Amino acid sequence: MTQRTFVHGALEWGHGIEVALQGKKSLVYFDKAGAKPMYVDTALATGTLKAITLPPDEVAALALRAAGRKPKASATSAAKKRSAAKTAKKAVFASLAEQLALFERLFAGGFGGEAFVKDARGPVDAGVALAQELLSSKVFSGEANERVFENAQQLLAQTNIAHPVFEGSLPFKSIPEADRPAAVAALKELLHGSGEYGERLARFAAALNLRDKKGAARKVTWPLATVFGALFDPKNNTPVKTTAFTSQARTLGYELERSSNLDAAAYTKFLEVAVKTRDALVTAGQQPRDLLDVYTFITRTHAEKPEPAEPGAAPAA
Repeated sequence: MTQRTFVHGALEWGHGIEVALQGKKSLVYFDKAGAKPMYVDTALATGTLKAITLPPDEVAALALRAAGRKPKASATSAAKKRSAAKTAKKAVFASLAEQLALFERLFAGGFGGEAFVKDARGPVDAGVALAQELLSSKVFSGEANERVFENAQQLLAQTNIAHPVFEGSLPFKSIPEADRPAAVAALKELLHGSGEYGERLARFAAALNLRDKKGAARKVTWPLATVFGALFDPKNNTPVKTTAFTSQARTLGYELERSSNLDAAAYTKFLEVAVKTRDALVTAGQQPRDLLDVYTFITRTHAEKPEPAEPGAAPAA
C-alpha cells in the first residue's frame, strides 16, 4: 500500500500517514493524535483531510513512530546514547501512577472512555473478530494451505500491532511458496495445538522463513511472532514490543534481562510484565478488558514523552 500523508483540515493533529486498511476504512496515524480509522477518500473530498508531501526521511520517521518505534538516531545522538548506556537505565515512568496519569490524559475516562473505545479499542476488536473468523479450527481443517496463508496475510494487513510494511504483511509475504505449508502448519499448532504456548510460539517463529529484497534471510520480529496468538486469544496472550515491555518491567520495580532470542523463556517473562501490569491497573481502579488493552496501555504511553514535573512538585506516588 502506498503510504499517503496528510494533515487534518481543522484540527491540530500534526502530520498523518496511512498505515493499514481496515475494510473500507484506512488507519491513519497522526503524530499528535494517534491512530484514527477514516474513510480517507471521502475525507479528502470534503476537506477533512488535506494531502501533503513530506521529505522521504520525514515519511520514514513518521512510519516508524506509527509502528511504535523511534526513528534511527544520527551518528552524534547515537554516540551519546552509547555513552549513556554505560550508566544504569531508568524506567520511562517513575511509577505506575505517573504512567496512568499520562494514559488518562491521552484517553479521558480510561479504558471505558469514549476516546479509548473509539480510537484504540475499535481497531483492536475488528482485528480480534477477523482473527477468529479467518484462523478458526474449521478454516484450518477445511481450506487449502494457500487460502489459510492468504487469510493470515490479510489479518496482518488489518492490524498495526505488527506494522504491515516493516514487520507484518509484506515481510510475511516474502516467505517462499515452498516454505508456506510449514508456516501454516506451525500457525495451526500455535493457535489450536496443545502444550506450553511459549514453546509453540518459538516453533512458529522458527517456521517463518522470511526473506529480504535480495533473498537473504530476514529476522522474525516479536510483534510478528506474537500478533496472531494475541488477536486470537487476547485473554491469555499478549503481543510484545521488547523495548516498551523492558521499560515497563522497570516501572513495576524489577529489571527484565534483555534477550535476542525469540524463545519460550523470553516470552514467559514478557507475558509476566503484561499480567503484572494488568493486576496493577485493576488495583488502581482500572478495568482493562484483556491483555490487548494492557498492551495498548504500555505501548501508547511509552510512545508519548511524559511531561516534565513542575519545579518543586512532589513526585508521583
